Amino acid sequence: MSEERSKELLAHYAQNPIDFSWIPSPNQHSYRWRTNKGRWVTARRRIRNHQTLAKAIGKDAVSDLYISTSRWLNPIDLPRLRDKERPHQILLDHLIGFDIDVAPLSLKNLEQARTTAIGLHNYLASDTSMEFLICSFSGSKGFHLYYSDLERDKFAIEDPKEREEAVKTSRKQLLTQVLEEGYNVDERVTADTRRIIRLPGSIHGTTGYQCTVLGLEQLEKPLKDLLEDIPRIESAQKIPKRARMLKKKAKKKKSKQRKTVADTRAVQQYMVEASTHVPGTKDRSVIMLWLPLAWGSGQKALETALNMINEEKLGPCSFWQQGDRILMLCPLALPRAQVVKLFTSYKMSKRAAILKEREHDWIRITNTMYEDADWQDELQPIGLYGDEVGSKTSFSSSHLELERRMGIPRQVPSSATFAGNQEPTLRIAVRE
Repeated sequence: MSEERSKELLAHYAQNPIDFSWIPSPNQHSYRWRTNKGRWVTARRRIRNHQTLAKAIGKDAVSDLYISTSRWLNPIDLPRLRDKERPHQILLDHLIGFDIDVAPLSLKNLEQARTTAIGLHNYLASDTSMEFLICSFSGSKGFHLYYSDLERDKFAIEDPKEREEAVKTSRKQLLTQVLEEGYNVDERVTADTRRIIRLPGSIHGTTGYQCTVLGLEQLEKPLKDLLEDIPRIESAQKIPKRARMLKKKAKKKKSKQRKTVADTRAVQQYMVEASTHVPGTKDRSVIMLWLPLAWGSGQKALETALNMINEEKLGPCSFWQQGDRILMLCPLALPRAQVVKLFTSYKMSKRAAILKEREHDWIRITNTMYEDADWQDELQPIGLYGDEVGSKTSFSSSHLELERRMGIPRQVPSSATFAGNQEPTLRIAVRE
């Protein structure tokens, strides 16, 4: 983000404090933001108003700002769902939320999203189990509707984990009902108790428009008039009347074509990546990769990987699944040349070339976040598979720790040795 854009954002928030009055108990929500340098930050203190939010953010220029859809007894440092070492956090409430986006950004698509939002609100008006809270313009491709849940029985379930599961089940049933009625809402938002949503009053970092709370009378205005009510920074982009259709490019010219800044922003993805290098060693590496598409998907790819593991005596390796793709990690600290040779023999020439040229590789270890905090399917641990190896095994300390953090701890043989430092080498990456 340019320095000029950062100054605009800082000036906007100084002159336009965020209104938290629409949120019951704002200090029981968690907050996250992305800085102008692309770094994600989670609030380490309770936020109750604009002043406490400003203190938490400090001097950073915030590109995008989010609030959790759930209220928690303690919203600070929430344990992950699969965290078995800390007690399950107590869910106090969860907004019933609907995200209505029509991509890509254009006036025509925004009008479609607006009419869908009106229709959905009218449909839900007779539902006595919920109460309308607010509608907001997202600052980009659509609108959000939020309701309070008036049925409190599920929030009285004593076991915190069972309580959260009961809320999810209830939301999934409502989502199914809405989708069956023909309302096109984001299926990943409504039922997710760990969701973060764009905070009304904050600027959308890509478009420059403010995510803004709307009255129902504003929502029913013609779109042109509605947008005139939306605050924006001076460098906000102009919304096109119609979405531009991208032409297919000839393959021979593909490498010569360059995307515009606007196009690049529209397809940016954010993820955490881990290095294959064993930190603290000169030339040791682990085998970590997403199984090649040529191996098939799901069970078929896993079986091919197991054949390789047992043939090469790599020992039990850990696996995670995301949709049809599978991530594999073999935490043995191997000479890099040995890993290159193995990749080559199993026809993974691209992986071999990267490791040979750069001396290590970066592998995605999380799901992917798109703009508006839309996440892909979450990675799910599958477990450890493969025959046990001999007693002279040397493990990468950092990759054993990474394995544990990602939900697959292992019992290491007492005869094993360890290489390198314990702290994994990670980075947040932006991809296109």
